[in-house]
Amino acid sequence: MTQRWIIGSLVVVALGCGGAPPAYHEPAPAPRRMTVWLDRTGLDASTAERLRLAGVDGVVVRRGTVDLHGEAPVLRIEPAPAVEGPIPMGIAIEVSGVRPGLDAVAAEAVWRALAAELGGTTPAELILDLPQLADGIEAFIVALREVSGVAVVPLLSFEQLKDARGRAAALAAGSCVVPSFGTDGAGLRGIGERDPLPLAAKLEPLAGAAIRVRVAVSLNPRTEPPLAGPGDSLDVLTERATATVSTSSTLDRSFRVERGVTWSGRQWSAGENLAVRWIDASRLRSAIDESHRLLLPELAGWDLVTLPVPGEALGLNREELLRFLGGEGPQPEVEVRVERDGRTLQVVLENPTVFSSAVSNHGNWVQVAVGEGWLKADDAGTFERLERGTLSAGAWEQGSYERVNAVRFFEVYLAPGERLVSGRVQVPSASSRASVQWHLSLADGEEISGGLER
Repeated sequence: MTQRWIIGSLVVVALGCGGAPPAYHEPAPAPRRMTVWLDRTGLDASTAERLRLAGVDGVVVRRGTVDLHGEAPVLRIEPAPAVEGPIPMGIAIEVSGVRPGLDAVAAEAVWRALAAELGGTTPAELILDLPQLADGIEAFIVALREVSGVAVVPLLSFEQLKDARGRAAALAAGSCVVPSFGTDGAGLRGIGERDPLPLAAKLEPLAGAAIRVRVAVSLNPRTEPPLAGPGDSLDVLTERATATVSTSSTLDRSFRVERGVTWSGRQWSAGENLAVRWIDASRLRSAIDESHRLLLPELAGWDLVTLPVPGEALGLNREELLRFLGGEGPQPEVEVRVERDGRTLQVVLENPTVFSSAVSNHGNWVQVAVGEGWLKADDAGTFERLERGTLSAGAWEQGSYERVNAVRFFEVYLAPGERLVSGRVQVPSASSRASVQWHLSLADGEEISGGLER
């Protein structure tokens, strides 16, 4: 109270002496931008408009490489894909042959050659992917920005930011793109560096510098053995015991094929193994949430690499991303109903959304239980399997065949748009009350559940 009175008195004195009241201006934080990188298929006008409405500020297209090893830069520029709509477009160039002493002369030569390839168009920004660093790289970045009139932003890994040359490059630009989340080795380099440290600890070398960080997330899936294309939905592999799923994987999940199946453009034989790593909307949310918690360095926004393909696909597809950026998900909003005829009931679970569950042998289930007596169930229906058990004080324990008061129907993966129907469950009498609960795991570790009685 006293402190507030003193401040008010000082203002009155200033006004009485003819002075203007003191002004307190707290600088507004710079806006955080969302940027989506495109593949060689480009961008149609309809998708561009949906991205704009979802808050995307710009797109980036990889255009090729520049080699600075010799006296003159050597550019290998790919033709630009068709990009429709008014959304600003930047370009990304991978730079090799970085050497000490790059100066304004080298920068002018690079821009002159690049401008000729661009045919007179000026990109919204120029992202330099710098796998190599050298003394003086910051002078080259500043000179390239001045000669081009375009914002130049280096792409640097966590380990490079521990290097004084990497920090100098980022400081010269004022910001940098840092591969931080998603699938390492699938469109971005260095994501797994310094694991398992949290993002804030990985970026600690920049904490005291005036550098804004653009957190990059790789949306591309990765498989071993590699696929020729983006890959099909995991639903095919997880249905009807097509494959056995395990977490003992070189990537995220391993699938051991149990019977021949056609998936992702090739025939898989029984006994073959496939390792998969992917990102979905829940993992993307987790990445964005963690970066939101950054205090220092300042968060400049996010780069999503790359825009997923349309239609069902391995991992995140285009519709799922657009819906998520528009505020939906990332969890499935399931619809559950019970169809009952006397002592017999079935549970129907539908996922009308474009979002999916985690791939889990034990985390996705529907449970039917009775408070008194025993129930019978022999068929999993369209679920993957059933387990019989006993439920006591809310605790589940797998039980014998005959004397069970609960049954769980498990699904390895609840796909977008999927509809599941349990096998028939027989309760003690037509008047018996049955409780139905459901539980789903998401890929980021979150769990969702619900229940009803019939």
